[in-house]
Amino acid sequence: MTTYRTIDVAVRDGLCIVTQNRPERLNARNSQMYAEIIAALEAASADDAVAAVLLASRGRAFCAGMDFRNEHEHAYTALPGDSERVRRVKAQWSADDPIGAVVGLAGRFVAAFVEFDKPLFAAVQGGAIGEGFTSLLHCDVVYASPDAYFWAPFARAGVAPEFCSTVLAPRRLGATLAHAALYLARRISAEEARDAGFVLEIVAADDFAGAVEARVQEGLALAGPPELRGPTLRSYRALVRPQEERKALLAQADREFALVRARVDRGETERVRAYYAAHLPGTGAARE
Repeated sequence: MTTYRTIDVAVRDGLCIVTQNRPERLNARNSQMYAEIIAALEAASADDAVAAVLLASRGRAFCAGMDFRNEHEHAYTALPGDSERVRRVKAQWSADDPIGAVVGLAGRFVAAFVEFDKPLFAAVQGGAIGEGFTSLLHCDVVYASPDAYFWAPFARAGVAPEFCSTVLAPRRLGATLAHAALYLARRISAEEARDAGFVLEIVAADDFAGAVEARVQEGLALAGPPELRGPTLRSYRALVRPQEERKALLAQADREFALVRARVDRGETERVRAYYAAHLPGTGAARE
């Protein structure tokens, strides 16, 4: 069985549950988590016994975005215990360009969501912040706990929206709410997200992840015999997100990353962080 450092992966009755497991960092994603989630999605895609993936988390937050304390060397250095698939992901990058390695890995992380070819579900509890929020725009169905919220404070960190959110957020949330989220850093509650059609259901349960898994499993059981569910749902996903749309989303992701890199190169990101440190101490701007 493959083991991971930052996530847990289990397959039950054709559903692959990928659980983000850095609760001490509010599941903020670092290079190790990027590589491991990429590897987990690739493995789920290649496994005919897997019909769908459920993305979940441990602790009180779904994901606090990118971890600004990221260890750059984890983008290209294999660690003891890394699976062969994780090692292959990291082998694409070089220690000669550590910043480029992190940026490249982050781009590959976005591509893994864009290109994933099976239904992708999410169980969101607590905060989904920054890319923790925007990555959910690639999920087919999102469930939320009553305390869940969705927040895209990119401007406060001096970075640009990513994960194709500049085109997907208006589609999933409606233009007005999406623009308020992206331009004004407006937090979106679970109720607002449900009313906008982004969240399917608010699930109040002591075992939130287990309750969501039960709902997904109930639906998957209607997708035919177990041996046919994977091929059936893969064909549906290809119709929902055809290759032409995937190419367009990857091109948009490239444009978003170009803006991020340009802001960093001009020193704007550090000036924005300094502004918030001076004017709004304690805002947590450096988290995402």
